[in-house]
Amino acid sequence: MVLDITCTDSGILMITKIIKSFFYWLQIIGPILAMISLAILITKSVTTNDSNNIKKYQKNIINSLIAMAMLFFLPYLMDMSMQLIGNKTSFTSCWNSIDNVKLDFGSNYIKTEREQQAKKEKATKAYTDTKDYHGKVTTSCLDLTCTSRVVKAQFSCDTLKIVEKHLYDLNAQNFHKVINSYGGFDKYAKSIGGIFGEYYGQKIEGRTEKDFQIAAEYVLGWMYMYGWDYAMPGGRHVKWGGKHYAKDAFYANSNYAVEHCDNEGRGSQATGMGTNFDGVISTENQGGSVNKMASACGDLEVFIYNKLNINRKKQLPKVSRLRDLKVGDCLFFGEGGPKWDKYNEKTWYHSESAHNVVIGEVYSDHVVIYDGGSHYPSNKNYKRNLYFPKEDTEAADDQAVKTTFGYSYWGIRRWYNFKPSSC
Repeated sequence: MVLDITCTDSGILMITKIIKSFFYWLQIIGPILAMISLAILITKSVTTNDSNNIKKYQKNIINSLIAMAMLFFLPYLMDMSMQLIGNKTSFTSCWNSIDNVKLDFGSNYIKTEREQQAKKEKATKAYTDTKDYHGKVTTSCLDLTCTSRVVKAQFSCDTLKIVEKHLYDLNAQNFHKVINSYGGFDKYAKSIGGIFGEYYGQKIEGRTEKDFQIAAEYVLGWMYMYGWDYAMPGGRHVKWGGKHYAKDAFYANSNYAVEHCDNEGRGSQATGMGTNFDGVISTENQGGSVNKMASACGDLEVFIYNKLNINRKKQLPKVSRLRDLKVGDCLFFGEGGPKWDKYNEKTWYHSESAHNVVIGEVYSDHVVIYDGGSHYPSNKNYKRNLYFPKEDTEAADDQAVKTTFGYSYWGIRRWYNFKPSSC
């Protein structure tokens, strides 16, 4: 939706700033012109003796007064409109903060003064008391103030530049030729740089929220550079780009995806790709085959935790409220019926329809979901906002989940308590 992409698309951001600037100057210049026109009309109406002209001038005077009133109340009308829209879309925050945006027409990246100041303020805070976590901490130490005209997903600034630069490196036809020209996948990864060069073939051993977010960007960043498909064990296949393959898709102009998704069972776990994401992207896990660059929603959780070298055999205690969610939590959605118990995972699995996501960021009024399911290739964006309801009840939480994701029931898996990051 337009309301949701405004602040992540630099072209629309520029148009929004121009529109708001127009309203700003109209508010200043409009009343001045109206007052000048009003003065002229009053002068003419006083000096004329023609009754017809007097009626005409009086009518014009009334119109000028109405115009002045409308211009005077214009900013208040805009504020009321923003309040009616509410803060469940990015458009409101974008409109309210657009005055601080510096547009750089020579770059694909945009930063705002307000965001930079917020980052500096955040960097001075280190939360060590777990009580400070609940509904209070902004849990992202990555610089998320950049946007791209090409990449729709919101990566941190350094990662975003790399992803944008390498969208067209690899596809199903040229994969081995390109990798061989670098002397192996490890050397190719090193040439890309950033987190991709640093962590290919390595585990991320840190245990802060930032480390989890880096691991997530590592996995989701490679997926974006490849143009990764969605392949659900049992039948469903979604192309990178939605209905039709985007130009940067791995399987664009190829029959490899048809072979993979229609004849091989679909999904990394179903096809025996294993949990080692680096082995998947390098094709080492599948004997050099390029036919498996696709996954289902549950694979994101698997790949991230494997990259972090965290064993997922023993869970930590569950929670049942949205405001208690933490970075690294894994959400399971389903349609389990009235027997669904958030604390008993055995009641989840008779659901005919289910979905898995992970919590990537936690803010005072919402969590940011990282969704590696069909939503990712369809929208080329993995982040989805789940806002806390105003009513602080479990029933209101359930309704918020249903409104955002369409599922009536949910529960979490918590594999690790990541430490709040000291930025």
